[in-house]
Amino acid sequence: MPGTVAGLAALLLLLAAPGVFCGEKPPDKLDLESILADKDKAEILKTEMEEAGAGDNKEFSIATDSSISTLEIGDVYRNDEKTFFKVSGIKSKGSNGGAFVLQRTTGMGEPGQKLVRVSGVGPLTIAARLTLLDLYIMGGPFLHPIALLGFAAIILAINSILIYRKSRQCPPKFIEAANEALEKGDVRRFEELALKEKGLLPCVSRALVDRYETSTLQELKERCEIIAEKQVQRLRIPVKALNLIAVAAPLLGLLGTIVGMVIVFDAVAGATGASKAAALAAGIRVKLFSTASALIVAIPSLFLYFIFNQKLSSIIADCEVAAERFTHHLALLKRKGKDRANAEDEDEEQAEDTPVRARKAARDDESDEEEAEEEEEEAQQPPTRKKALKEARP
Repeated sequence: MPGTVAGLAALLLLLAAPGVFCGEKPPDKLDLESILADKDKAEILKTEMEEAGAGDNKEFSIATDSSISTLEIGDVYRNDEKTFFKVSGIKSKGSNGGAFVLQRTTGMGEPGQKLVRVSGVGPLTIAARLTLLDLYIMGGPFLHPIALLGFAAIILAINSILIYRKSRQCPPKFIEAANEALEKGDVRRFEELALKEKGLLPCVSRALVDRYETSTLQELKERCEIIAEKQVQRLRIPVKALNLIAVAAPLLGLLGTIVGMVIVFDAVAGATGASKAAALAAGIRVKLFSTASALIVAIPSLFLYFIFNQKLSSIIADCEVAAERFTHHLALLKRKGKDRANAEDEDEEQAEDTPVRARKAARDDESDEEEAEEEEEEAQQPPTRKKALKEARP
């Protein structure tokens, strides 16, 4: 009986011993494994930091939608490119995200979109939110000329909207008033109307009446063509600039992407395994933003070029039609003026010829009278005298 009681007591002690049937490890053994794991992790991090090299202490502003309520200054994070960052400032934090500043302490990579905690009390992972400004900064120096081209395209588009208007270059009211003045033969009124207006057609009209009195119709036409060509070339400058932007922007974007890819390949040359693939993918994604930005500038510029070029061609055609009518009216006025001048010349010639004809008629009358007197004298003379006079005449 005492042996049975002792056996039951031993069994109860075995059942009460922790971890016998639940499979748990003894506490001392569990703490030892945790210490060994932390040592291994520290050794790995130390090796990665030595391979990455010293950082330049450059600061990056990071915005996130992840919960960073536990984030504190001094926490250390790393990205997929084995670059380590220290939290140097916190702008705002909360369960819905916030913004903070990272200082690059080891390596030369960019923060990227995923950050993993190395030490500190902050969240284990932080997903960074990239803004357009962040992408612009990471896109490289070639985004600066692309941005300038985009700004120039906007300015040219606004300028084209203002100048490529029919009411500005070919005013309907001016055409109507000018036609009325020319139909009445009032060239001076036509010139005054042209001087008051601005645009392609008024400029051509001023060339039509320039030195009108002393120029032939052919000279007026040649002068008009020269001035019109000069003005059209000036009007084509904005559309030519838009065409240049549409061609140059993609080339700049492609060049920026190629240069960025070369830099990315050099940066990941020392990486291995999954980290290399992740770093390469992240770098390519960022550098392709240069080409995307260039296409965002080039495609609207190309559409604007075709739209405004077609609008300008339509304005030029309308101006040619109106200028041809003006030239026709001026040709009629020139012809009328020439006919009037010819009629005046004939009248002057007739006026000059009248005294000459009168004098000639008077001389003819005098010669006729002299012959008549001689004949009368011959009739009164005797026959012998008549014969002598006849012989004496030449």
